[in-house]
Amino acid sequence: LSRDASLARERYKTPVWNQWDWYPTINLNYMPAPGHILQLALSSDKDYPDYWAVQDAVSYVGGGYSEIHGNPLLKPAQSYEFKLNYVLKSKYIFSTWFSHTKDYSVQTLYQSSQRLVEIYKYLNFDYQQKFGIQASVPFKIKNWFNSRLTLIGIWHHEKDNDFWDIPFNRKQCYGIAQMNNTFTLSTKPDLKFTLSGFYQNKAIQGIFDLPRSGNLDAALRYTFAKGKAQLTLKCDDIFNTSTISTNVRFGQQNVKNHYMKTTRAFGISFNYKFGGY
Repeated sequence: LSRDASLARERYKTPVWNQWDWYPTINLNYMPAPGHILQLALSSDKDYPDYWAVQDAVSYVGGGYSEIHGNPLLKPAQSYEFKLNYVLKSKYIFSTWFSHTKDYSVQTLYQSSQRLVEIYKYLNFDYQQKFGIQASVPFKIKNWFNSRLTLIGIWHHEKDNDFWDIPFNRKQCYGIAQMNNTFTLSTKPDLKFTLSGFYQNKAIQGIFDLPRSGNLDAALRYTFAKGKAQLTLKCDDIFNTSTISTNVRFGQQNVKNHYMKTTRAFGISFNYKFGGY
């Protein structure tokens, strides 16, 4: 059994804010038997807004129909997370966690009820909460196939009682699947093929609805010169599916964004290690 704990107090002072905050950290690790580990953690952190996001300024885009507003009243977000991990046989990992983020902020879109304009602005929500469960399972077939599958389920909750003239309290459950595969095509020469993928179903962000998203990456890796040299040929986002188009259907807000962006990329790289570095 091992444990550590700390407690920090921090003052945040700006021309509009002056407050003190507490940040506790606790870590417990228990090993009941070799290869079995139980981990319990409480963590806390603060996420400061970007400098440009707090400037009292307005930028105009889209021929004047879109405006980007700074927010001098923007506060840093305070996050607290409780997490429990169980490691089985030193390779299977099972986790559950709950997080609460006070004053969570993100840039949101709002169609003005007073003018023909859409406004993009960082705003502090009341809070964001997430509860999740996760399982990470590796498996292999002899010496030619290595894989790891990670499955995540998340309950997502965001609330803001003073969001323009349309306060919201939204909840959504969604799942994420990730898989990384390595195929050993040959040992002499050392030739490996990797295939990795990601998938997430519908989610939310403020009043935005986020559609399903995912990507598939592949790479062919050739290692030679006694392991010192490596030549890699790769293709990221093979099906060009990682860019999503967001929608807003909330209150009187009705927006459909369509982003025409190509994220598929081909590349080749060469690495050489000198003296083990």
